[in-house]
Amino acid sequence: MIFYFYGENSYAISKQVAVIKNSYIKKTGGDADMEVFEMNERSLSDLLNALAVMPMFVSSRLLIVRELGTHKLQKDKLEALLASVSESTNVVFIDTNVDKRSVYYKMLSKLKNAKEFRLLSPHELLVWVKKLVDKTTNSTGSIDNRTINVLIQRVGNDEWQLEQEIIKLCNYSPEITIASIDELVVPNLQQTAFMMTDAITRKDTKTALELYARLAIDGVADQMILGAIVYQYRVMVLAKDNEGQGTAAWQKELSISPYAASKAQNLVRNTDTSELKRVYQLIIESDYAVKSGQKVSSDAMQELIFVLAQPNL
Repeated sequence: MIFYFYGENSYAISKQVAVIKNSYIKKTGGDADMEVFEMNERSLSDLLNALAVMPMFVSSRLLIVRELGTHKLQKDKLEALLASVSESTNVVFIDTNVDKRSVYYKMLSKLKNAKEFRLLSPHELLVWVKKLVDKTTNSTGSIDNRTINVLIQRVGNDEWQLEQEIIKLCNYSPEITIASIDELVVPNLQQTAFMMTDAITRKDTKTALELYARLAIDGVADQMILGAIVYQYRVMVLAKDNEGQGTAAWQKELSISPYAASKAQNLVRNTDTSELKRVYQLIIESDYAVKSGQKVSSDAMQELIFVLAQPNL
């Protein structure tokens, strides 16, 4: 049997693969005939040789093959590879960044057991968090929508990190509150940069500078902070250029999630294109001032944030 799992949601793919692994182990009594192939590190001949091996002590084998799409197989080689999969071998092909124009994708996506795993939309993420809180606390915990949004603002929409934070919060108290998030959850760089950019667009200088200070205290380098700000504005430019067209068409250009795209659209509603261009110019000037030794990086960053947050920019 051949499975094909593809898409940007590595967390959901991992959970589905875990179900298949557990089912296989339960059926065969062990994992001796289970093998994982990272095709970024292995050759096509390695995979073909593995497919030719018959199971030794059990009725079937399980191969997990990651990122075969990087090998850019032509139709004839791909057909030969698929034909080499015997009835006693189960193969799970996984691609998290596949080229949908390729022959490889077009062939595998038509398989009976092919499934795409997309990043969750904002609404789907809310539902997912509530289900995870229920599962983690055996249905004794709770979290409301406002608190979920605060949590996502802190750590982003990465399900791997959200899972770890939710487990930590539930161990602290089954009822997750904004207060417990404030106490236990440390915002990551991208999310703090987003919050900083949000404060800048709202012309809230005080909050923007406080967020910068938080990152500086945590030891985040100024160049990393500047890079994160640049990324946020790139997303905003895309959102502005595609305003009124929804997020599906352009979010893939930067491989950003539906959640981040939706937030960017909200940010640019009261921002015009000329202001975004001016911001880019100021960022370039600030970066040059630091690299040329004209300014200390911390002074340049605080000055940049202060200028960007001015109402008359």
